[in-house]
Amino acid sequence: MTITRFPGSQSEPMEQKSAYAFGDVIRKYRARAKYNQRDLAERMGVNQNTICNWETDKRQPDAQTLRRLCLLLNIPLYEFFGIEDRHSKLSEREQCLLDFYRSLDANGQEDLETFAEAMSGNVHKRRLRMALERMNSVADLGRAAAAGDGVDWEDHPESESCILYDSSAVSAADEIITVCGQSMEPQFRNGDRVLVQYCSELSYGDIGIFYVPGMGGVIKQVAHDRLHSLNPDFDDIFPYEDGAKIIGRVLGKITADMIPDADEQALYLEARESC
Repeated sequence: MTITRFPGSQSEPMEQKSAYAFGDVIRKYRARAKYNQRDLAERMGVNQNTICNWETDKRQPDAQTLRRLCLLLNIPLYEFFGIEDRHSKLSEREQCLLDFYRSLDANGQEDLETFAEAMSGNVHKRRLRMALERMNSVADLGRAAAAGDGVDWEDHPESESCILYDSSAVSAADEIITVCGQSMEPQFRNGDRVLVQYCSELSYGDIGIFYVPGMGGVIKQVAHDRLHSLNPDFDDIFPYEDGAKIIGRVLGKITADMIPDADEQALYLEARESC
Protein backbone atom coordinates (compact mmCIF):
# COMPACT_ATOMS: atom_id res chain seq x y z
CA MET A 1 0.00 0.00 0.00
CA THR A 2 1.36 3.41 -0.96
CA ILE A 3 0.92 6.22 1.52
CA THR A 4 0.35 9.44 -0.33
CA ARG A 5 -0.46 11.76 2.57
CA PHE A 6 0.28 11.84 6.28
CA PRO A 7 -2.50 12.17 8.85
CA GLY A 8 -3.34 15.77 9.34
CA SER A 9 -5.19 17.03 6.27
CA GLN A 10 -7.26 20.23 6.39
CA SER A 11 -10.32 18.22 7.35
CA GLU A 12 -8.47 16.14 9.94
CA PRO A 13 -6.10 18.11 12.20
CA MET A 14 -2.71 16.44 12.59
CA GLU A 15 -1.91 15.06 16.05
CA GLN A 16 1.07 16.87 17.58
CA LYS A 17 3.83 14.43 18.58
CA SER A 18 6.70 16.88 19.00
CA ALA A 19 7.31 20.30 20.49
CA TYR A 20 6.71 21.89 17.08
CA ALA A 21 3.87 21.95 14.60
CA PHE A 22 4.65 20.26 11.29
CA GLY A 23 5.17 23.55 9.51
CA ASP A 24 7.27 24.97 12.36
CA VAL A 25 9.71 22.09 12.00
CA ILE A 26 10.18 22.72 8.28
CA ARG A 27 10.58 26.45 8.86
CA LYS A 28 13.13 25.96 11.63
CA TYR A 29 15.35 23.64 9.60
CA ARG A 30 15.00 25.72 6.43
CA ALA A 31 16.22 28.77 8.35
CA ARG A 32 19.02 26.76 9.92
CA ALA A 33 20.16 25.74 6.42
CA LYS A 34 20.02 29.42 5.43
CA TYR A 35 17.48 28.84 2.66
CA ASN A 36 14.60 31.16 1.91
CA GLN A 37 11.36 29.66 0.63
CA ARG A 38 12.36 30.21 -2.99
CA ASP A 39 15.74 28.45 -2.46
CA LEU A 40 14.04 25.46 -0.86
CA ALA A 41 11.38 25.32 -3.57
CA GLU A 42 14.05 25.19 -6.29
CA ARG A 43 15.95 22.43 -4.54
CA MET A 44 12.78 20.42 -3.94
CA GLY A 45 11.44 20.95 -7.45
CA VAL A 46 8.18 22.57 -6.27
CA ASN A 47 6.82 26.09 -6.39
CA GLN A 48 7.22 28.59 -3.57
CA ASN A 49 3.52 28.44 -2.66
CA THR A 50 3.92 24.74 -1.84
CA ILE A 51 6.65 25.56 0.66
CA CYS A 52 4.46 28.28 2.14
CA ASN A 53 1.56 25.85 2.49
CA TRP A 54 3.78 23.32 4.26
CA GLU A 55 5.06 25.89 6.72
CA THR A 56 1.58 27.18 7.52
CA ASP A 57 0.22 23.64 7.95
CA LYS A 58 -2.23 24.05 5.09
CA ARG A 59 -0.70 21.06 3.35
CA GLN A 60 1.77 18.30 4.18
CA PRO A 61 4.23 16.62 1.80
CA ASP A 62 3.67 13.01 0.87
CA ALA A 63 5.97 10.30 2.19
CA GLN A 64 8.47 10.38 -0.68
CA THR A 65 8.66 14.18 -0.64
CA LEU A 66 9.06 14.23 3.14
CA ARG A 67 11.99 11.85 2.87
CA ARG A 68 13.72 14.13 0.35
CA LEU A 69 12.96 17.13 2.57
CA CYS A 70 14.47 15.45 5.62
CA LEU A 71 17.61 14.51 3.71
CA LEU A 72 18.01 18.00 2.28
CA LEU A 73 17.48 19.87 5.55
CA ASN A 74 18.88 17.15 7.84
CA ILE A 75 15.60 16.90 9.76
CA PRO A 76 15.54 13.90 12.17
CA LEU A 77 12.26 12.02 12.02
CA TYR A 78 11.68 12.34 15.75
CA GLU A 79 10.97 16.04 15.14
CA PHE A 80 7.78 15.00 13.33
CA PHE A 81 6.80 11.81 15.10
CA GLY A 82 8.39 11.93 18.53
CA ILE A 83 10.52 8.83 17.77
CA GLU A 84 14.00 9.76 18.85
CA ASP A 85 17.07 8.05 17.41
CA ARG A 86 19.69 8.63 20.08
CA HIS A 87 22.46 7.37 17.81
CA SER A 88 21.81 9.89 15.04
CA LYS A 89 20.75 12.91 17.09
CA LEU A 90 23.36 15.66 17.01
CA SER A 91 24.26 17.83 19.95
CA GLU A 92 23.72 21.56 19.59
CA ARG A 93 27.43 22.12 19.03
CA GLU A 94 27.62 19.32 16.45
CA GLN A 95 24.64 20.80 14.62
CA CYS A 96 26.29 24.25 14.61
CA LEU A 97 29.43 22.74 13.07
CA LEU A 98 27.36 20.94 10.45
CA ASP A 99 25.44 24.13 9.65
CA PHE A 100 28.72 26.02 9.26
CA TYR A 101 30.03 23.36 6.88
CA ARG A 102 26.86 23.54 4.78
CA SER A 103 27.05 27.32 4.63
CA LEU A 104 30.40 27.13 2.82
CA ASP A 105 30.81 26.90 -0.93
CA ALA A 106 32.48 23.85 -2.50
CA ASN A 107 35.99 25.28 -2.12
CA GLY A 108 35.38 26.23 1.50
CA GLN A 109 34.04 22.75 2.28
CA GLU A 110 37.10 21.16 0.66
CA ASP A 111 39.43 23.38 2.71
CA LEU A 112 37.57 22.49 5.89
CA GLU A 113 37.75 18.77 5.10
CA THR A 114 41.52 19.07 4.50
CA PHE A 115 41.92 20.88 7.81
CA ALA A 116 39.83 18.27 9.61
CA GLU A 117 41.94 15.44 8.18
CA ALA A 118 45.11 17.20 9.35
CA MET A 119 43.57 17.71 12.79
CA SER A 120 42.60 14.04 12.92
CA GLY A 121 46.21 13.08 12.21
CA ASN A 122 47.45 15.40 14.95
CA VAL A 123 44.93 13.96 17.40
CA HIS A 124 46.11 10.44 16.63
CA LYS A 125 49.75 11.45 17.09
CA ARG A 126 48.84 12.96 20.45
CA ARG A 127 47.08 9.73 21.45
CA LEU A 128 50.21 7.77 20.51
CA ARG A 129 52.37 10.10 22.58
CA MET A 130 50.01 9.78 25.55
CA ALA A 131 50.07 5.98 25.20
CA LEU A 132 53.86 5.98 25.59
CA GLU A 133 53.54 8.22 28.65
CA ARG A 134 50.79 6.15 30.30
CA MET A 135 52.00 2.61 29.58
CA ASN A 136 55.18 0.57 29.70
CA SER A 137 56.22 -2.99 28.94
CA VAL A 138 58.00 -5.52 31.13
CA ALA A 139 59.67 -8.74 29.96
CA ASP A 140 57.92 -11.96 30.83
CA LEU A 141 60.28 -14.92 30.39
CA GLY A 142 57.63 -17.40 31.43
CA ARG A 143 59.54 -18.18 34.62
CA ALA A 144 57.89 -19.12 37.90
CA ALA A 145 59.19 -18.77 41.45
CA ALA A 146 58.04 -21.40 43.87
CA ALA A 147 56.28 -20.47 47.05
CA GLY A 148 57.08 -24.02 48.09
CA ASP A 149 59.64 -26.55 46.84
CA GLY A 150 61.26 -24.64 43.97
CA VAL A 151 60.71 -24.42 40.22
CA ASP A 152 63.19 -25.55 37.55
CA TRP A 153 64.54 -22.62 35.51
CA GLU A 154 66.58 -24.63 33.05
CA ASP A 155 64.06 -24.22 30.22
CA HIS A 156 61.61 -21.41 29.69
CA PRO A 157 59.87 -19.82 26.67
CA GLU A 158 61.27 -16.89 24.78
CA SER A 159 60.69 -13.46 26.27
CA GLU A 160 57.34 -11.76 25.76
CA SER A 161 56.36 -8.23 26.67
CA CYS A 162 53.57 -7.54 29.12
CA ILE A 163 52.03 -4.09 28.67
CA LEU A 164 50.97 -2.33 31.88
CA TYR A 165 49.95 1.13 33.00
CA ASP A 166 53.15 2.87 33.95
CA SER A 167 54.17 3.46 37.56
CA SER A 168 57.41 3.67 39.52
CA ALA A 169 57.29 -0.10 40.10
CA VAL A 170 56.53 -0.92 36.46
CA SER A 171 59.29 1.39 35.22
CA ALA A 172 61.83 -0.17 37.59
CA ALA A 173 60.87 -3.79 36.87
CA ASP A 174 63.10 -5.99 34.71
CA GLU A 175 60.96 -9.11 34.62
CA ILE A 176 57.59 -10.57 35.54
CA ILE A 177 57.67 -13.86 37.44
CA THR A 178 54.69 -16.05 38.37
CA VAL A 179 54.24 -17.30 41.92
CA CYS A 180 53.79 -21.06 42.17
CA GLY A 181 52.63 -22.49 45.50
CA GLN A 182 51.27 -21.34 48.85
CA SER A 183 54.30 -20.69 51.08
CA MET A 184 54.03 -16.90 50.75
CA GLU A 185 50.32 -16.64 51.51
CA PRO A 186 48.46 -14.54 52.35
CA GLN A 187 50.53 -11.79 50.68
CA PHE A 188 51.34 -13.74 47.53
CA ARG A 189 49.07 -16.50 46.28
CA ASN A 190 49.51 -19.23 43.73
CA GLY A 191 49.26 -17.75 40.22
CA ASP A 192 50.07 -14.16 41.22
CA ARG A 193 52.43 -12.39 38.83
CA VAL A 194 55.05 -10.20 40.47
CA LEU A 195 57.26 -7.37 39.23
CA VAL A 196 60.94 -8.11 39.84
CA GLN A 197 63.90 -5.73 39.74
CA TYR A 198 67.25 -7.44 39.27
CA CYS A 199 69.70 -6.75 42.11
CA SER A 200 72.57 -8.32 44.03
CA GLU A 201 71.67 -7.15 47.53
CA LEU A 202 68.51 -7.17 49.63
CA SER A 203 67.63 -5.79 53.05
CA TYR A 204 65.91 -7.51 55.94
CA GLY A 205 62.18 -7.64 55.32
CA ASP A 206 62.48 -7.45 51.53
CA ILE A 207 60.64 -9.98 49.40
CA GLY A 208 63.00 -11.44 46.85
CA ILE A 209 63.37 -13.99 44.09
CA PHE A 210 66.19 -16.47 44.65
CA TYR A 211 67.77 -19.32 42.76
CA VAL A 212 68.56 -22.30 44.96
CA PRO A 213 70.66 -25.11 43.43
CA GLY A 214 68.70 -28.31 43.31
CA MET A 215 65.44 -26.45 43.88
CA GLY A 216 65.26 -23.74 41.23
CA GLY A 217 63.52 -20.41 41.62
CA VAL A 218 61.80 -19.47 44.89
CA ILE A 219 60.12 -16.38 46.34
CA LYS A 220 60.88 -15.66 50.01
CA GLN A 221 61.27 -12.89 52.55
CA VAL A 222 64.75 -11.96 53.75
CA ALA A 223 65.16 -12.67 57.49
CA HIS A 224 68.26 -12.45 59.70
CA ASP A 225 69.79 -15.79 58.77
CA ARG A 226 67.25 -17.39 56.51
CA LEU A 227 64.77 -16.97 53.68
CA HIS A 228 61.44 -16.87 55.40
CA SER A 229 58.10 -18.36 54.29
CA LEU A 230 55.17 -16.14 55.30
CA ASN A 231 52.92 -19.18 55.55
CA PRO A 232 53.84 -20.97 58.82
CA ASP A 233 52.96 -24.32 57.27
CA PHE A 234 56.11 -24.14 55.11
CA ASP A 235 59.77 -24.39 56.10
CA ASP A 236 62.28 -21.58 55.75
CA ILE A 237 65.39 -21.85 53.58
CA PHE A 238 68.89 -21.28 54.96
CA PRO A 239 70.75 -19.52 52.15
CA TYR A 240 74.29 -20.21 53.32
CA GLU A 241 73.63 -23.92 53.63
CA ASP A 242 71.60 -24.19 50.43
CA GLY A 243 73.73 -21.86 48.26
CA ALA A 244 70.86 -19.49 47.41
CA LYS A 245 71.59 -16.73 44.89
CA ILE A 246 69.69 -13.43 44.74
CA ILE A 247 67.87 -12.84 41.45
CA GLY A 248 65.98 -9.67 42.33
CA ARG A 249 63.66 -7.67 44.54
CA VAL A 250 59.89 -8.10 44.33
CA LEU A 251 58.37 -4.65 43.78
CA GLY A 252 54.74 -5.74 43.93
CA LYS A 253 52.20 -7.91 42.19
CA ILE A 254 50.22 -7.19 39.06
CA THR A 255 46.54 -6.43 39.65
CA ALA A 256 43.69 -6.23 37.13
CA ASP A 257 43.57 -2.42 37.22
CA MET A 258 47.19 -2.27 36.02
CA ILE A 259 46.38 -3.99 32.71
CA PRO A 260 45.19 -1.82 29.76
CA ASP A 261 42.42 -3.13 27.54
CA ALA A 262 43.15 -4.56 24.10
CA ASP A 263 42.61 -1.27 22.26
CA GLU A 264 44.98 0.61 24.55
CA GLN A 265 47.62 -2.08 24.21
CA ALA A 266 47.32 -1.93 20.41
CA LEU A 267 47.76 1.85 20.56
CA TYR A 268 50.87 1.45 22.72
CA LEU A 269 52.39 -1.08 20.31
CA GLU A 270 51.69 1.26 17.38
CA ALA A 271 53.35 4.10 19.29
CA ARG A 272 56.41 1.93 19.99
CA GLU A 273 56.71 0.98 16.33
CA SER A 274 56.41 4.60 15.19
CA CYS A 275 59.27 5.78 17.41
